[in-house]
Formats: sequence, structure tokens, C-alpha cells
Amino acid sequence: MYIPLEERETIITFNEKEPTASVYTMNGALIRKLDGLTTTRANEARRVKTYPDGAQEYEVPKKWVKVNAGLILTPEERERRSERGRANRFAQLAKNGG
Repeated sequence: MYIPLEERETIITFNEKEPTASVYTMNGALIRKLDGLTTTRANEARRVKTYPDGAQEYEVPKKWVKVNAGLILTPEERERRSERGRANRFAQLAKNGG
């Protein structure tokens, strides 16, 4: 079943009383991550429902829900980090004989 990208939602809901959050998602990467957590941390996370359209619903601890705004880098800092990343990659390739 084809579902347009703009309709593939991730919805996270929680309230102030309960310690858990509900995560409804159609995002493949998030589904894989949450499935892994339901296996490795089954006492904390669980899959609640699988929908016919491929969406999954999970219950996770509310403290796992975070908002991360990320860093604001200057163009100079971005370039320095890029150069450092390239140098690290070349060093790793040289170390592995590649």
C-alpha cells in the first residue's frame, strides 16, 4: 500500500500524570530502533499495536522523549569539523590497509 510521504507521520503523546509516552510512527528507521529497544529493554519499552498500513505504536518511558535543537556552527567551525572528519577517515583507511 503506497502512502505519500506527507502522510507518513510520527506522533508522540504523553500526559503529566503517567510515566509513559505513546509513539505512533510510520518511519522505518524509528521502527527499527524501537523494535530493538523492545528486545533489549523489554521491561521498559513495548510494541502496543501493528497497523495494516505498516505503522507501529509503542509505549516507552516518558523520560526517553527529548527535543534536540543541535549545534549552531559558524562556517569556519563547520569547515574545521569537516576537515577533521576527512583526516580521521583517511587515518582509519590507512590503519585498515584501505
